[in-house]
Amino acid sequence: MEYGFRTPKQAFESWRTAVQGDLLVEEYRCFSRRWRARNGVTLLKYGEARDELLSEVPKLRWALYRADAPEFLDRQDRSALLVARVPGPLWVSDQYLLVTLRRQGFWEVSVEDTPLEPEFGDQVEDPFRSQLFWFDEEGDRFFVIVDDFSDRAEGADPGSIHLVAAGWEWKIDDFTVVDELPDGIESIE
Repeated sequence: MEYGFRTPKQAFESWRTAVQGDLLVEEYRCFSRRWRARNGVTLLKYGEARDELLSEVPKLRWALYRADAPEFLDRQDRSALLVARVPGPLWVSDQYLLVTLRRQGFWEVSVEDTPLEPEFGDQVEDPFRSQLFWFDEEGDRFFVIVDDFSDRAEGADPGSIHLVAAGWEWKIDDFTVVDELPDGIESIE
C-alpha cells in the first residue's frame, strides 16, 4: 500500500509502516492536529512523546506488527473507527487494536525553488471554508487567487508559485489495544 492519508485504511497502514520503521517524522505526520494539541506534541517534541506513548501503551508496537488488516466499525463523514484483530500466540487470546481517525483539511503552496519534498503545508479544518479556495458550482471548478498565497509562501513572487493544492486527509486521532471487542460487536471476521 502506498504511504498517504487519502483513506482511513491507508492512514492506518502508513502509521503501521512508520512505527515499524522507526520513522519519527513520518509517524508524527500520521496524527491529527487534534491529537497533537490534546497531547501537547510538536514535531520537535515527538521523540520524547513517543517514548512516553510506548510506555503507556506497551503493546502498541507489537499490535501494529501483528495486526490483521483493519475493518470499519463505524464511518462518518469526518471520522472513522477501525478495528484490527491482533492474533495472540497459542497460549494467549487475541487482542484488538482500535483506532479512531479524523478527516481534516490541508493546503500547500510550492514555489520554483521548493525542494522535491517540501515541508508540510498549513492545515485548516476545512480548506474551502478558509476562504483560500472557491468553488464555482455552475462551472464545476475550483478557483484560487495565487497572489493571496505569496505571503504564505514566505513572500515569494506570485509568478514563482507553481502549485497550490488543497484537500482532505485522514489522520490518527486516538487508539488503544483492548482484550475484548466493545459491547455490541460480536466479531470482525
